[in-house]
Amino acid sequence: MTYHDKPTSRHNLPARRLTETRKVTTAEGHTIHLSIGFDPKEDGRPREVFYSAGFKSGSQLEFQVQDDCVLISLLLQHGHRPSDIAKSLARSEQPDRKIAYASIVGLILEELAQ
Repeated sequence: MTYHDKPTSRHNLPARRLTETRKVTTAEGHTIHLSIGFDPKEDGRPREVFYSAGFKSGSQLEFQVQDDCVLISLLLQHGHRPSDIAKSLARSEQPDRKIAYASIVGLILEELAQ
């Protein structure tokens, strides 16, 4: 496929669907709020994620997470599952010796997989 080719078809969601807002804490202790939209035809399958709040309004981190959510949502709507996306992301060792996702993208996908 070249960049001129059309991507696979996108799974369009109905205007009304179940949405759940969750509070997530980053490894650095920031609390962010994510709104997750679910596919009404596939019980419990997330198809979109939106950043709701948590970082300073207008900050680079806020814009980064908003963009991350858009890209994740596009992947979900093209049929990818959160666990499939997450398995290719970077991980790092934490102070408690646990291995965790190295970026907020991994944290978001981890939340979607629950």
